[in-house]
Amino acid sequence: MNRTNDRFEGKATGTAFVDRAKGLRGRILNATLPQRFVFHHVPKCGGTSVGRAFRKRYLLSQATISPEASFRAYQAFTGRRDREQMLVDVLDLREQMLLYHLYSDTRCVSAHVAFSDIAYSGFSDSYKFVTILREPVSRFLSHFNWSHARDGAHARIEEDFDTFLETERAKRMGATYVEYFAGRPPLSDIATPKAIAKAICNLNKFDVVGRLDDMARFERNILDKLGFRVRIGHENRASAPRSGIQRSNLTTAQLQMVQDLCAPDIAIYEAAP
Repeated sequence: MNRTNDRFEGKATGTAFVDRAKGLRGRILNATLPQRFVFHHVPKCGGTSVGRAFRKRYLLSQATISPEASFRAYQAFTGRRDREQMLVDVLDLREQMLLYHLYSDTRCVSAHVAFSDIAYSGFSDSYKFVTILREPVSRFLSHFNWSHARDGAHARIEEDFDTFLETERAKRMGATYVEYFAGRPPLSDIATPKAIAKAICNLNKFDVVGRLDDMARFERNILDKLGFRVRIGHENRASAPRSGIQRSNLTTAQLQMVQDLCAPDIAIYEAAP
Protein backbone atom coordinates (compact mmCIF):
# COMPACT_ATOMS: atom_id res chain seq x y z
CA MET A 1 0.00 0.00 0.00
CA ASN A 2 2.80 2.36 0.88
CA ARG A 3 4.58 1.51 -2.36
CA THR A 4 1.44 2.39 -4.32
CA ASN A 5 1.17 5.72 -2.54
CA ASP A 6 4.85 6.38 -3.19
CA ARG A 7 4.31 5.79 -6.91
CA PHE A 8 1.36 8.17 -6.99
CA GLU A 9 3.29 10.77 -5.05
CA GLY A 10 6.25 10.38 -7.40
CA LYS A 11 4.06 10.88 -10.45
CA ALA A 12 2.43 13.92 -8.88
CA THR A 13 5.82 15.38 -8.03
CA GLY A 14 7.04 14.74 -11.57
CA THR A 15 3.95 16.38 -13.08
CA ALA A 16 4.34 19.39 -10.82
CA PHE A 17 7.99 19.73 -11.86
CA VAL A 18 7.08 19.61 -15.57
CA ASP A 19 4.36 22.20 -15.03
CA ARG A 20 6.78 24.49 -13.20
CA ALA A 21 9.37 24.04 -15.96
CA LYS A 22 6.78 24.91 -18.62
CA GLY A 23 5.75 27.98 -16.67
CA LEU A 24 9.37 29.07 -16.28
CA ARG A 25 10.01 28.57 -19.99
CA GLY A 26 6.94 30.65 -20.83
CA ARG A 27 8.12 33.49 -18.60
CA ILE A 28 11.58 33.40 -20.16
CA LEU A 29 10.10 33.50 -23.67
CA ASN A 30 7.82 36.39 -22.78
CA ALA A 31 10.76 38.30 -21.37
CA THR A 32 13.28 37.57 -24.12
CA LEU A 33 11.20 36.83 -27.25
CA PRO A 34 7.94 38.70 -26.81
CA GLN A 35 7.28 39.32 -30.51
CA ARG A 36 5.88 36.35 -32.42
CA PHE A 37 6.21 36.36 -36.22
CA VAL A 38 5.95 34.33 -39.41
CA PHE A 39 8.52 34.69 -42.16
CA HIS A 40 7.06 33.62 -45.51
CA HIS A 41 10.05 32.29 -47.42
CA VAL A 42 9.51 32.65 -51.17
CA PRO A 43 11.99 30.52 -53.16
CA LYS A 44 15.16 32.22 -54.42
CA CYS A 45 14.54 35.58 -52.74
CA GLY A 46 17.40 35.38 -50.25
CA GLY A 47 15.14 33.72 -47.72
CA THR A 48 17.60 31.04 -46.61
CA SER A 49 19.89 33.68 -45.14
CA VAL A 50 16.97 35.62 -43.66
CA GLY A 51 15.31 32.57 -42.13
CA ARG A 52 18.53 31.31 -40.60
CA ALA A 53 19.28 34.69 -39.06
CA PHE A 54 15.78 34.79 -37.57
CA ARG A 55 16.01 31.27 -36.15
CA LYS A 56 19.40 31.96 -34.58
CA ARG A 57 17.90 35.00 -32.89
CA TYR A 58 14.92 32.91 -31.67
CA LEU A 59 16.73 29.69 -30.74
CA LEU A 60 14.46 29.01 -27.76
CA SER A 61 11.28 28.94 -29.87
CA GLN A 62 11.63 28.55 -33.61
CA ALA A 63 10.58 26.22 -36.41
CA THR A 64 10.94 25.87 -40.14
CA ILE A 65 8.91 24.17 -42.85
CA SER A 66 11.22 23.04 -45.61
CA PRO A 67 10.04 22.17 -49.13
CA GLU A 68 12.01 18.93 -49.46
CA ALA A 69 10.96 17.36 -46.14
CA SER A 70 7.32 18.39 -46.47
CA PHE A 71 7.16 17.02 -50.02
CA ARG A 72 8.69 13.69 -48.96
CA ALA A 73 6.26 13.46 -46.03
CA TYR A 74 3.31 14.20 -48.31
CA GLN A 75 4.53 11.67 -50.86
CA ALA A 76 4.95 8.96 -48.21
CA PHE A 77 1.53 9.62 -46.69
CA THR A 78 -0.39 9.74 -49.99
CA GLY A 79 1.63 7.18 -51.93
CA ARG A 80 1.36 9.42 -54.97
CA ARG A 81 3.90 9.73 -57.76
CA ASP A 82 2.38 12.50 -59.93
CA ARG A 83 5.18 14.90 -59.04
CA GLU A 84 4.11 18.03 -60.92
CA GLN A 85 0.63 18.09 -59.38
CA MET A 86 2.04 17.17 -55.98
CA LEU A 87 4.21 20.31 -56.09
CA VAL A 88 0.92 22.22 -55.96
CA ASP A 89 -1.04 19.99 -53.61
CA VAL A 90 1.71 19.81 -50.97
CA LEU A 91 1.06 23.49 -50.23
CA ASP A 92 -2.03 22.40 -48.27
CA LEU A 93 0.14 20.29 -45.97
CA ARG A 94 2.51 23.21 -45.44
CA GLU A 95 -0.38 25.47 -44.47
CA GLN A 96 -1.52 22.87 -41.96
CA MET A 97 2.02 22.70 -40.55
CA LEU A 98 2.06 26.49 -40.23
CA LEU A 99 -1.21 26.45 -38.31
CA TYR A 100 0.17 23.73 -36.03
CA HIS A 101 3.15 25.88 -35.10
CA LEU A 102 0.97 28.93 -34.51
CA TYR A 103 -1.37 27.01 -32.23
CA SER A 104 1.74 25.67 -30.46
CA ASP A 105 2.81 29.27 -29.82
CA THR A 106 6.10 28.90 -31.69
CA ARG A 107 7.53 32.41 -31.59
CA CYS A 108 9.44 32.33 -34.92
CA VAL A 109 8.11 30.34 -37.86
CA SER A 110 10.28 30.53 -40.99
CA ALA A 111 8.53 28.60 -43.72
CA HIS A 112 8.20 27.90 -47.43
CA VAL A 113 4.48 28.42 -47.07
CA ALA A 114 1.86 30.46 -48.89
CA PHE A 115 -0.02 33.26 -47.16
CA SER A 116 -2.89 31.73 -45.21
CA ASP A 117 -6.14 33.61 -44.71
CA ILE A 118 -6.90 31.23 -41.83
CA ALA A 119 -3.57 31.95 -40.12
CA TYR A 120 -3.88 35.69 -40.63
CA SER A 121 -7.46 35.96 -39.39
CA GLY A 122 -6.67 33.83 -36.34
CA PHE A 123 -3.26 35.16 -35.36
CA SER A 124 -2.68 38.65 -36.78
CA ASP A 125 -3.33 40.14 -33.35
CA SER A 126 -0.37 38.28 -31.85
CA TYR A 127 1.91 37.54 -34.82
CA LYS A 128 3.69 39.83 -37.28
CA PHE A 129 3.98 38.72 -40.91
CA VAL A 130 7.22 39.18 -42.84
CA THR A 131 8.50 38.36 -46.32
CA ILE A 132 11.15 39.45 -48.79
CA LEU A 133 10.85 39.81 -52.56
CA ARG A 134 13.29 39.77 -55.46
CA GLU A 135 13.09 41.28 -58.95
CA PRO A 136 10.99 38.62 -60.73
CA VAL A 137 13.12 37.90 -63.82
CA SER A 138 16.21 37.44 -61.64
CA ARG A 139 14.21 35.26 -59.27
CA PHE A 140 12.92 33.13 -62.18
CA LEU A 141 16.39 32.54 -63.62
CA SER A 142 17.83 31.75 -60.19
CA HIS A 143 15.01 29.29 -59.53
CA PHE A 144 15.62 27.56 -62.86
CA ASN A 145 19.39 27.35 -62.30
CA TRP A 146 18.94 25.98 -58.78
CA SER A 147 16.45 23.29 -59.77
CA HIS A 148 17.77 22.31 -63.20
CA ALA A 149 18.90 18.68 -63.26
CA ARG A 150 19.43 18.79 -59.49
CA ASP A 151 19.91 15.11 -58.69
CA GLY A 152 17.49 13.76 -56.12
CA ALA A 153 15.66 17.04 -55.56
CA HIS A 154 11.88 16.78 -55.30
CA ALA A 155 11.36 19.80 -57.58
CA ARG A 156 14.15 19.23 -60.09
CA ILE A 157 13.75 20.58 -63.61
CA GLU A 158 14.90 18.11 -66.21
CA GLU A 159 14.20 20.07 -69.41
CA ASP A 160 16.71 22.38 -71.04
CA PHE A 161 15.93 26.09 -70.73
CA ASP A 162 14.11 26.62 -74.03
CA THR A 163 12.00 23.50 -73.58
CA PHE A 164 11.18 24.46 -70.00
CA LEU A 165 9.89 27.89 -71.06
CA GLU A 166 7.06 26.15 -72.91
CA THR A 167 5.88 24.13 -69.90
CA GLU A 168 3.06 24.63 -67.41
CA ARG A 169 5.67 24.58 -64.64
CA ALA A 170 7.30 27.67 -66.19
CA LYS A 171 3.95 29.48 -66.05
CA ARG A 172 3.72 28.68 -62.35
CA MET A 173 7.29 29.73 -61.75
CA GLY A 174 6.64 33.07 -63.43
CA ALA A 175 3.70 33.58 -61.10
CA THR A 176 5.35 32.48 -57.86
CA TYR A 177 4.23 35.62 -56.04
CA VAL A 178 0.66 34.89 -57.12
CA GLU A 179 0.98 31.34 -55.78
CA TYR A 180 2.43 32.51 -52.47
CA PHE A 181 0.21 35.52 -51.77
CA ALA A 182 -3.09 35.11 -53.67
CA GLY A 183 -4.49 31.99 -52.07
CA ARG A 184 -3.11 29.57 -54.65
CA PRO A 185 -5.54 30.08 -57.55
CA PRO A 186 -5.71 27.35 -60.24
CA LEU A 187 -3.17 27.61 -63.03
CA SER A 188 -5.86 28.80 -65.41
CA ASP A 189 -6.38 31.89 -63.20
CA ILE A 190 -2.81 32.52 -62.13
CA ALA A 191 -2.24 35.50 -64.44
CA THR A 192 -5.65 37.10 -64.07
CA PRO A 193 -6.03 40.66 -62.75
CA LYS A 194 -8.17 39.28 -59.90
CA ALA A 195 -5.41 36.94 -58.68
CA ILE A 196 -2.76 39.64 -59.01
CA ALA A 197 -4.92 42.14 -57.13
CA LYS A 198 -5.52 39.64 -54.32
CA ALA A 199 -1.79 39.00 -53.96
CA ILE A 200 -1.13 42.75 -53.72
CA CYS A 201 -3.95 43.12 -51.20
CA ASN A 202 -2.52 40.35 -49.04
CA LEU A 203 1.00 41.76 -49.22
CA ASN A 204 -0.39 45.02 -47.87
CA LYS A 205 -1.39 43.10 -44.74
CA PHE A 206 2.26 42.24 -44.04
CA ASP A 207 4.14 44.13 -41.35
CA VAL A 208 7.44 43.97 -43.27
CA VAL A 209 7.94 43.40 -47.01
CA GLY A 210 11.64 43.53 -47.82
CA ARG A 211 13.54 43.73 -51.10
CA LEU A 212 16.60 41.61 -51.75
CA ASP A 213 18.40 44.57 -53.31
CA ASP A 214 18.03 46.66 -50.13
CA MET A 215 18.84 44.43 -47.17
CA ALA A 216 19.91 47.36 -45.00
CA ARG A 217 16.40 48.81 -45.21
CA PHE A 218 14.92 45.37 -44.50
CA GLU A 219 17.03 45.05 -41.34
CA ARG A 220 15.94 48.54 -40.21
CA ASN A 221 12.29 47.63 -40.74
CA ILE A 222 12.72 44.44 -38.73
CA LEU A 223 14.08 46.50 -35.84
CA ASP A 224 11.26 49.02 -36.17
CA LYS A 225 8.37 46.54 -36.55
CA LEU A 226 9.58 43.47 -34.65
CA GLY A 227 11.79 45.16 -32.08
CA PHE A 228 15.07 43.29 -32.51
CA ARG A 229 18.25 43.58 -34.52
CA VAL A 230 19.27 40.91 -36.97
CA ARG A 231 22.36 40.54 -39.14
CA ILE A 232 21.64 38.70 -42.37
CA GLY A 233 24.47 36.86 -44.09
CA HIS A 234 24.59 34.99 -47.39
CA GLU A 235 23.97 31.37 -46.44
CA ASN A 236 23.35 30.00 -49.94
CA ARG A 237 26.09 31.90 -51.76
CA ALA A 238 28.76 29.22 -51.36
CA SER A 239 26.46 26.35 -52.38
CA ALA A 240 24.64 28.08 -55.23
CA PRO A 241 25.36 26.93 -58.78
CA ARG A 242 28.27 28.82 -60.32
CA SER A 243 27.04 28.39 -63.88
CA GLY A 244 23.68 28.44 -65.57
CA ILE A 245 21.38 30.73 -67.46
CA GLN A 246 22.22 34.40 -66.91
CA ARG A 247 20.18 37.39 -68.01
CA SER A 248 23.17 38.76 -69.94
CA ASN A 249 23.32 35.55 -72.01
CA LEU A 250 19.66 35.48 -73.02
CA THR A 251 18.64 36.23 -76.55
CA THR A 252 16.11 38.99 -77.10
CA ALA A 253 13.43 36.35 -77.74
CA GLN A 254 14.31 34.37 -74.61
CA LEU A 255 14.29 37.46 -72.41
CA GLN A 256 10.93 38.53 -73.81
CA MET A 257 9.49 35.10 -73.10
CA VAL A 258 10.74 35.12 -69.52
CA GLN A 259 9.34 38.62 -69.01
CA ASP A 260 5.99 37.47 -70.39
CA LEU A 261 5.97 34.49 -68.04
CA CYS A 262 6.89 36.74 -65.13
CA ALA A 263 4.31 39.42 -65.96
CA PRO A 264 2.06 38.50 -62.98
CA ASP A 265 4.98 38.66 -60.55
CA ILE A 266 6.33 41.86 -62.10
CA ALA A 267 2.95 43.54 -61.53
CA ILE A 268 2.95 42.39 -57.90
CA TYR A 269 6.57 43.37 -57.31
CA GLU A 270 6.03 46.86 -58.66
CA ALA A 271 2.86 47.40 -56.58
CA ALA A 272 3.98 45.74 -53.35
CA PRO A 273 4.54 48.00 -50.31
